[in-house]
Amino acid sequence: MADTGEILVVIPARGGSKRLPRKNVLPLGGKPLICWTIEAALEAKLNARIMVTSDDEEILCIARQYESQGVIAYKRPEEFATDTASTADVLIDAVKAEQAVGHNPKTLVLLQPTSPLRNADDIRAALEVFREGGCEDTVVTVCEVDHPTAWVGTIGEGSRLEGVDLSGKRSQDYGKEYRLNGAVYVAGFAELKERKGLFTYKLWPSIMPRRRSVDIDEFLDFRVCEAVLSGRK
Repeated sequence: MADTGEILVVIPARGGSKRLPRKNVLPLGGKPLICWTIEAALEAKLNARIMVTSDDEEILCIARQYESQGVIAYKRPEEFATDTASTADVLIDAVKAEQAVGHNPKTLVLLQPTSPLRNADDIRAALEVFREGGCEDTVVTVCEVDHPTAWVGTIGEGSRLEGVDLSGKRSQDYGKEYRLNGAVYVAGFAELKERKGLFTYKLWPSIMPRRRSVDIDEFLDFRVCEAVLSGRK
């Protein structure tokens, strides 16, 4: 099995959010949204360094509450806190910050705070897929789609629905399809730096259940997560 080298878990959390303002610090299940991701990273016990990279002092203050457990609160430069800054830019900057203090990450585990239902098992499973794949190609978490993509179309000229399969097939008649859920990404730093992008030509999937695959983008997503967490109690 391939060696991942030193692992850096990166939790990127900007202060700004257009659709759901201040979503990374909104209270969910009794604690700020970002805490669910920090705690999942700690529970995964990857023997990794964990960094919260943010431009926002409130978010960094929350991250500092976990400093005794090894979490790093890193204030990223302003140029990497804009709408145009890429994920690769943020990850490369995080690695450079680590290199400046004597660490040399080989493997990056990216955890978006907007996937609070993802748990430690999901993180460990994605890293295992990365190891089994030889630690060269990016691993992405995916979940099965709730409807066949053959039923997805566009609104064309004259407001007509186009591109939809009208054969009348039942959903179970289609093969299984999967979508990226945004919960966990695992990538080698050397490949990311060379390509200036998170994704390699070939991707390996790590499958998660749909119930843990909610990605909070708007208020409805937030309420779904509240309902799921309430049902766990």
